[in-house]
Amino acid sequence: MIHVEVKDLYEKSYVWLWSVLSFKAGMINAAGFLIAGSFVSHVTGFGTQVGISLGHQDYAFGVELLVIPIFFILGGVITSLVLDRKWGEEPGTIPNYPIVQSLITFLLGLVAILSSVGFFNQMTLKENRAEMIFLIAVLCLICGLKNGLTTWATHGKIRTTHLTGLSTDIGLHFPKLFRAEGSASRYPEMRKVNKVRIITLISFSLGSCLAALLIPILGNKIFYLSFFISLLLWVTSVTHRQRLLSKINNNGIVPIQQGV
Repeated sequence: MIHVEVKDLYEKSYVWLWSVLSFKAGMINAAGFLIAGSFVSHVTGFGTQVGISLGHQDYAFGVELLVIPIFFILGGVITSLVLDRKWGEEPGTIPNYPIVQSLITFLLGLVAILSSVGFFNQMTLKENRAEMIFLIAVLCLICGLKNGLTTWATHGKIRTTHLTGLSTDIGLHFPKLFRAEGSASRYPEMRKVNKVRIITLISFSLGSCLAALLIPILGNKIFYLSFFISLLLWVTSVTHRQRLLSKINNNGIVPIQQGV
C-alpha cells in the first residue's frame, strides 16, 4: 500500500496497485478453498457453517469455525492499531503502511515454509481438522489485514478481497458508463470509478483462475507465489514512503490530512 490522496484513487497510475492487490486476494482465496476447503477472503459463509454445525450438535467444530471470522476481524483490528493514530499532528508524518504490509508478507512466507516442510499436507489436510482450521484462520488473518489496509487507506472506496459489495456497486453504476459524464443521478460519480471496480473484479477472478490452474501442478507451493507478490508490494510500499518523506523533508511539504 502506498500513500495516495483520495482525489487520485481512480487515476490510471494507481489502477495497477488495486489490480495486483485484487489478483493476490483472488489467488489466496482460491488456494484456501482448493487446499483447505474454505474460502478465506470473506466471512459471509462462516456464520452459516457455524449454525449448521451447531444444528447437527457438532459443538466442538462449531466453536472451531467461529474462531475463523474472529481472525479476519483481528486483521482489521491490527491494521487499525498500527495506522489509526494521530499521525497528522506532526508535520511531515504519514501512516506507516509498510508495517502492515510486512506482517502480511511474513505470514504468507510462514504459510509457504510450513507447507513446504509438510506441516500443511495437502493430501491429509481436509482429514486433519486442527491443521485445516489453523491454515484457514491464518489465511483469514492475512486477508483481514489486506482488506483492512486497503479499506483504511482509501476511506473504504477500494475493496480488493471480496466481490459481493463490489459487484453490487458495479451493477448500480453500470448504466452510467453509457451516459454523458455528469448526468443527473442520485449518487453521481465519474465513469472511471466503475471502470476501476470492473478491473479489480477481473483481477480477482484472474488470480483465482491462475491458482486453480497451478495448484494441481505446484500444490501448496502456490503460497510462494503469493509471498513474492506481497514482497514486491512491501518493497514498493517502503520505497514510496521513503521517497515521499524525503520530498517532504527537502521541500517542507506537509501531506494533506486525508487519513490515507
